[in-house]
Amino acid sequence: MDTTMNAPYHGLKVLDFSQGIAGPYCAMLLLQNGAQVTKVEPPAGDWSRGIGHASEGMSALAISYNLGKQSICIDGRNAQGRALMRTLALQADIVIESFRPGVMEKLGLSYAELARERPDLIYVSVTAFGPDGPYADRPGSDSTLQAMSGMMMVNRDHVGTPRKVGILIIDVATGIYAAQATGTALYRRATHGIGTHVEISLLETAAAVQGGAIIDEALGGGRVAQPLSVPAGTFATQDGHVNVTSLHDRMFVGLCKAIGKDAWATDARFATAAERFAHAAEINGELEVAFREQPTAHWLETLSQHGVVCGKVAGYADFLDDPQVRHREIFRQSDQGGLCQVPVPRIPGVPHDVAAPAPRKGEHTREVLAGFGLGAPEIQALFEAGIVSSWKPVAA
Repeated sequence: MDTTMNAPYHGLKVLDFSQGIAGPYCAMLLLQNGAQVTKVEPPAGDWSRGIGHASEGMSALAISYNLGKQSICIDGRNAQGRALMRTLALQADIVIESFRPGVMEKLGLSYAELARERPDLIYVSVTAFGPDGPYADRPGSDSTLQAMSGMMMVNRDHVGTPRKVGILIIDVATGIYAAQATGTALYRRATHGIGTHVEISLLETAAAVQGGAIIDEALGGGRVAQPLSVPAGTFATQDGHVNVTSLHDRMFVGLCKAIGKDAWATDARFATAAERFAHAAEINGELEVAFREQPTAHWLETLSQHGVVCGKVAGYADFLDDPQVRHREIFRQSDQGGLCQVPVPRIPGVPHDVAAPAPRKGEHTREVLAGFGLGAPEIQALFEAGIVSSWKPVAA
């Protein structure tokens, strides 16, 4: 991570109250661009620490979206803990939270409360459905939004059963949109001297990332979105699977040459995209037979030579070992404090060196408090009162 004077967000302080994926990922993107990020967790820790395989609270989610942060644990259930969180928030440039509407108000940490003293504060709220409306108080997750937004219908299987996309695409995209909106808010502050309340929801993101498919359905008179071209799909090969897409007429001609179907290139039934859609079953059926005759490597080379978009269907291990991925140094190994080493993808467009580890729950409580100006006696008193806590190594 580039935290030198050249990093665009160098010197900015971010206080990250958010939990899960979207808010924490937004904060981590700011960190990757030079900001100092303090993760504020309750005594039990961010709920993402208990999801999936986890040792000492270091789950894949806790690692992936919190790299390089410092963590402090504060008990916000009592007045002294809330007062401490307010003290820290008023010293931050950016505050990020991901609670349901009304929670931060009850804690005395709403944008309105803090902006009275810090009118230049950038305050980022990430919710499931937005700050108001009939669903505002409902809980919501990536799965919820995939279900209600049409994404599961677009990803239905061959018999029409709706399917969830296997990764947390809505959560991750929400974090990216939130970071982008934070960047524009920072520019506004730099040019106008005022802060902003950035409000981002999973609902908005679910709509935004599917804009093309939603428009395609509208143009088709209400039919469920279909592939953008024919052929466009995954085909079994002699030793695996290959994904092939014919984006336009010239690429379809290249495909014809690659599979030895030169006659298709001059067949009037296949002359335009609309006509190929009308004969999709015939085209795809012939391709299923053709692709099974050669191994995947053959098809990758041959299709690429003829300018056809294609890719081997691979697992994560193959992806990590892919020669182009290795050449571009997309991943680097990150040592998570001696607990494990994990492959971490670099953030596109951001210079990097070694990925700093994600924090354990409350790992930096003392140093964070000292960095915010609290003296040693005051810090010790907070520990003794149970207002703050820190991570303790597991006894061998």
